[in-house]
Amino acid sequence: MYDSILDFPSELTPVLKPRVCNTSDSLLQSSIYKPKKVQRKVNAREQANGRHKDTRKKKSRLKLLDLFQSPELLTEDLNQRLEKDKHEKDKTENTECSGTKRVSMDNISSTLNEVEDESDNLIGDFSKPYSLPVERGNHQDLKYITCDTLAHLLGGGYTDVVQTYSLVDCRYPYEYAGGHIRGAMNLYREDQISEYFLRSPSLSRGRRVVIFHCEFSSERAPKLCRILRNLDRKANLYPHLYYPELYLLKGGYKEFYEILKHLCEPQGYVKMVHKDFQEQLKKYQKKKKNMSGQRIRKELFKPLNSSKSFSPVTTQSVTLASCND
Repeated sequence: MYDSILDFPSELTPVLKPRVCNTSDSLLQSSIYKPKKVQRKVNAREQANGRHKDTRKKKSRLKLLDLFQSPELLTEDLNQRLEKDKHEKDKTENTECSGTKRVSMDNISSTLNEVEDESDNLIGDFSKPYSLPVERGNHQDLKYITCDTLAHLLGGGYTDVVQTYSLVDCRYPYEYAGGHIRGAMNLYREDQISEYFLRSPSLSRGRRVVIFHCEFSSERAPKLCRILRNLDRKANLYPHLYYPELYLLKGGYKEFYEILKHLCEPQGYVKMVHKDFQEQLKKYQKKKKNMSGQRIRKELFKPLNSSKSFSPVTTQSVTLASCND
């Protein structure tokens, strides 16, 4: 009986009601609760949309600024444009100036070439042209005359332009003794050239001509001709010279003897390498090697010890001698 009474519910005992799930509540909860991955995607989309909106706003602002500039910015732009225009004008002027400079340099080079050509036809002091007809030879820096020109000079020609001339035979003494051109003097060493021409140089105002030759006028004569010119330059103030007119005999004594044997005395021709004069050749070549530039300069200040005295041949004396013959 007691147990049955307990089974009936009383007002004091709580009554547990069963929970019923409605569909509408589940949908609300599903809409409120979302997983983490989906939320991240949504957040990323929202941030992207916000960025696009911000950039659009910024672009519109920049455009408005471009349309409505302040007067200060306008003045700055004008100043910059003016500076650019000035810079471009300076560039064009510089290019035009460089073009004119190039043209002027071309003109200068052409004028220099013309001056060189003119100076090439003048004697050593650039005062006047050569008095004798000149030809080119193996040595481009020296002037040559032909055997016919020398024969005409020996016969009394060119008296209107040449007052005195000296004919220098640069061969060794045994060659000179075997046969030489009439009126030639034998100077084959450097000290002999310095002593004869520069110890007491002639100061006459007339045209003084010096003609060098050796056997072929290929080595010894050109060398002594250049030595005389160098010593003459050192003894004078540029461009003055004692002997401004120097020549080489084209073909040397060999060619002159073959063509004009009657103007040689004695009428003979001894070669430098003649078998009978080998010892003398060695002796002269050794002396030639021992000579130095210092000794040449010293010889200029020493007294003239040589007993022989050469004198330049004048064209007047040649004509008088030919008349007496």
